[in-house]
Amino acid sequence: MTAIFRAIGAGLFALAIIAWPVGRGDAATPDDQIVVGLSMTNILALDPPFQTGRESLEVLANVYDSLIDSDPRERGKLLPGLAESWTVSEDGQTITFKLRKGVRFHSGNPLTARDFVWSVTRALKTQSTQGSNWKISGFTADNVAETVTAPDDETVVIRIPQRTDPTLVLYTVAHNTAGMVLDSKLVMEHEKDGDLGQAWLATNDAGSGPYTLRNWQPNNIIMLERFDGYWREPAKMRRVIYRHMPEPQTQRLAIERGDIDIAMNLSVADMEALKNNKDVVINSAPGGNMYYLAVNMKDEKFAKKNVRLALRYLIDYDGINKTIMPFYGFYHQRPIQIGLPGSLPDPGYKLDVDQAKKLLAEAGYPDGFSTTLRVLSDPPFIDAATSIQGTLAQAGIKAEIISGNGDAVYGAMRERKFDLLVGRGGGGTDPHPHSNLRNQLYNPDNRDEAKLTSFQGWRTAFYDEKLNQLIDAALLEPDPDKQKKMYEEIQLYAEDVVPSIQPFSQALDSVVTRADVKGYVYHYAWTTRYREVTKAR
Repeated sequence: MTAIFRAIGAGLFALAIIAWPVGRGDAATPDDQIVVGLSMTNILALDPPFQTGRESLEVLANVYDSLIDSDPRERGKLLPGLAESWTVSEDGQTITFKLRKGVRFHSGNPLTARDFVWSVTRALKTQSTQGSNWKISGFTADNVAETVTAPDDETVVIRIPQRTDPTLVLYTVAHNTAGMVLDSKLVMEHEKDGDLGQAWLATNDAGSGPYTLRNWQPNNIIMLERFDGYWREPAKMRRVIYRHMPEPQTQRLAIERGDIDIAMNLSVADMEALKNNKDVVINSAPGGNMYYLAVNMKDEKFAKKNVRLALRYLIDYDGINKTIMPFYGFYHQRPIQIGLPGSLPDPGYKLDVDQAKKLLAEAGYPDGFSTTLRVLSDPPFIDAATSIQGTLAQAGIKAEIISGNGDAVYGAMRERKFDLLVGRGGGGTDPHPHSNLRNQLYNPDNRDEAKLTSFQGWRTAFYDEKLNQLIDAALLEPDPDKQKKMYEEIQLYAEDVVPSIQPFSQALDSVVTRADVKGYVYHYAWTTRYREVTKAR
């Protein structure tokens, strides 16, 4: 492990997929099925633009298609999907996609460019969570009819309504579920009371991907069935079955016995115990998201800079990263992920209770205060939150932990109804510095009614006009060297203003597979696809 994290720290992780080599063993799962153990507590709906986390995103990536894909092995490289080709205009404001002919949805309905236009329009009109990613580039429910069009059945034209780097829009098309193509005819057959099929689509399938959604029982099982009419070629395995296993130890025992083929939510202790097991492989891929402590600046306590600064000194960065984050993340304290242009060395924040007490006293809280700390009940979140709860208490801050599923945690964050929160996010699915800054620090409209839920700056009510301007200017700087310098200066400025989100670790996504599972390639954007996965038996 030491050598692995040394390599990551050197910035070598960007192009690598790390794996612990092992042998093989005899698994008990069916030869033609992949069985995945994971926690389903954060899978609240399977309507693409309303997905809420990593687990649901993976399921959807195997049921739906996008116009373009991204290469899981080469971060930032885009590949053809439903679109055979695409071009970007010289001014960078128009992207034209040419779609394949003859693609059909699972229903048998033909897939056309108009289905993509309808899907994006629906995501914006329903105020969906993931639809906010289109809003970032200026797309709205009011202008989408003019900005996203289908001149014919095989052509999509996207006219970007505001100046931006068109690469970011391409990443939205490739990674964001609000860009997945829905069967508009089928969905509208199930519309009720003007909901654009939202109630029906929460538990049903309107995709064209390699698998169909055959069965979903919340917090129990999700079954995907191979779609033999898939436009590429049928998937290798007949079924992908997801089993709800919220306890990491249960997953570990199941993959050791061969009851499951893939385990997605193992604890550090479980993965350490499996490291030398020749029947399994631990696949680790560095991600671009951050694990962080967030505050809600609508609360007058956290609106005070010295309180936020005190919290910066009340995280045991070394202890958390050494004991809790192996296989989940690695030490990082900046908003821009390691390896991207503009990334800076960590500032070296340390746990300093005395300094935190001094800052709290200066802010008017010499005896601390009581608050709440929301966190997912899964590892490593709950473990990191427990550590932070303990160090907060050393300075007199009594934080009651509220744990639960994604709705209880991130739902409260999206509604700006929380105090403190330990979470993971920050724009890492798009390998561009702007994506990290936009998701963690940018907030163009701090009003409650703006509902910019994809901006964690907005979720936490953090607003700094100068910072917004700096981020906007850096995005449009054509000179790479100047742009890199601007991203460095933005991070130094952010360090001084003490934003609402303090990263303590950069994500490292680890998934355990049985040794006889072949062709599995974990995707850094959480869109791991199973169509090429097989078993060597």
